Amino acid sequence: MKIIGKITDLRVARTQKLLTMALLTLLCEQGQLFSNITVNEICDKAMVHRTTFYKHFEDKFALLSSTLTSLLQDYLQMNVEDRLRQPMQSIATILSGNVLERMVQNQKKDEGFKHFFRKYIEEIFKQDFMELKNRGKQFSLPVELAVEFHSGVISLLVNWWIHHFEENITAEQMDEYYYLLVNEKILLK
Repeated sequence: MKIIGKITDLRVARTQKLLTMALLTLLCEQGQLFSNITVNEICDKAMVHRTTFYKHFEDKFALLSSTLTSLLQDYLQMNVEDRLRQPMQSIATILSGNVLERMVQNQKKDEGFKHFFRKYIEEIFKQDFMELKNRGKQFSLPVELAVEFHSGVISLLVNWWIHHFEENITAEQMDEYYYLLVNEKILLK
């Protein structure tokens, strides 16, 4: 019985990996925007039937969320306080030379992708701030407001950085810009 469970788990993992790799391939193709990618295209690229796709994911946004979570594993395992103190340097460590960097570069003109990515980042910040709150950290304003504000600033900075990639701006410089834009007492109090 356990062996069958493992076989099933391997099949599920294989299917999800095929779908993830197909989406990544499509997202990294020059001129291919997430908003224009269809579930059928993903399934064709993965050689997976459309009904199988829907057994694993509600839609292409659920697949994108799962894909981002997979790509951001190292970032998500970093110390929460370090991520929040040096947000751009933390992001840079996982972006540099990664498929995520190519994907984000290629999707920089897709408003739908940028909106989704911002909401995704916002959810990470929400979890980070709630973890700090659970550890006893006191905030001088409502946590939800801090989350929305900081995720918006980070999203703005990431998008700006992507659009100015050729200027070789360092992650340290981007963190300086971050602290010029926000009240660092909110995080470092």
